[in-house]
Amino acid sequence: MDSAPNIERPARDERLLILIARTEESFDPLVTALLDANIQGATVLESRGLGTIIRSEMPIFAGLAALLPQSTGNRVVLSIATRAQIDELMRFLSQLPIERRPIAVTLPLETVMGLGL
Repeated sequence: MDSAPNIERPARDERLLILIARTEESFDPLVTALLDANIQGATVLESRGLGTIIRSEMPIFAGLAALLPQSTGNRVVLSIATRAQIDELMRFLSQLPIERRPIAVTLPLETVMGLGL
């Protein structure tokens, strides 16, 4: 029988950082901000909003397509960062024009596996 997996407890101030760049133009400053805040380990996922999916894959809602904004896709950035790194990142992002700011969310981490924290 296998023993229990190695479950790591992150440091108290580490958080899951979720950032969504809604345009290509907003992604480059986001990467710059991450590097300036010394957040180097991150995963970037290509994504599409629900409006884009409705427009392209659900013809029954074609009448709604004209009401929905056009979108070229999003990039979701996932990372684990300290409170100090997040504070620095948020200071940088808050200086960007509103239309270039990403959606940003942080969540406390309970357990992590596979990162070697």
